[in-house]
Amino acid sequence: MLTEALQTAEHVAALELESGAWVEAKGRVFGPPGAPPVIVLGGISASRRLIADETGDGWWPGIAGPGLALCPERQRLLSFDFLAEDAAPFPTANDQAEALIALADAAGFDRFAIVGASYGGTIALAIAAKAPDRVARLDVLCAAHRPHPMTTALRSIQRDIVRFGLARGDGAGGVDLARRIAMTTYRTHDEFEARFHDPEPGSRDADGVEAYLAARGADYAARTSPERFLALSRSMDAVQIDLSRITAPARFLAFREDRLAPLSDIEETAANIPGATVTAVSSLYGHDGFLKEAGAVTQFLKEGS
Repeated sequence: MLTEALQTAEHVAALELESGAWVEAKGRVFGPPGAPPVIVLGGISASRRLIADETGDGWWPGIAGPGLALCPERQRLLSFDFLAEDAAPFPTANDQAEALIALADAAGFDRFAIVGASYGGTIALAIAAKAPDRVARLDVLCAAHRPHPMTTALRSIQRDIVRFGLARGDGAGGVDLARRIAMTTYRTHDEFEARFHDPEPGSRDADGVEAYLAARGADYAARTSPERFLALSRSMDAVQIDLSRITAPARFLAFREDRLAPLSDIEETAANIPGATVTAVSSLYGHDGFLKEAGAVTQFLKEGS
């Protein structure tokens, strides 16, 4: 939770996208003026509430907060709400980059570092390609410059489920089911085996894997509209970053068990950015390692600071 000594500021930037649509980008800055500026981006569930406040939890616990790897006492951290259905039919990675650059201008960020994970990692690459002179450093976790075809295949099924729900007047039900499928792609076989094969009576997993997926689907559907889900899902599968424009020092963190952003794709991305390096570690949590592996993520970020 933020203390009174820590400073926050809300920023809104209106901009016209390449499609001609006008949108409002909404961001929040944590930290004192004059501190090193860092843009921090997460997966599609991330928002401008990077750090917990009176309205709820932050989206990157264990990583962003006082005394942590991303510290608002010694850095000036900018996070934002991804554009979604307001950038019809869906926001491109370049649209998200435009919005963030506008917010960086509003916040007084001239030259900045970027930490991006999952979808936020691809947007970090898009910003570095669009405004190479403004990006001082890139730390990219669980993300590559293009989606893997199997990842697109899985997400296309999820989108069809949501459309199926909308056609029958139950868009929320479609999002619920799509999220259940998504959870099986974020995590690993080994984790599900350890948790759900023979759970302890009375434990958090005692009701089994079906109950776990139902809870995760219902929670996500309660806070994510079908239109937002579809827009961001389509955005992820349209990503194609021109790596030849990136000049910032770049570091990548990959989890070997990640099926959505495979190590080979991340290595391909790094190989096309001069001087870029890849750190590969193992995680029971697969793609969700960037959220769950606080120790590995902290070490990675601190090594690059």
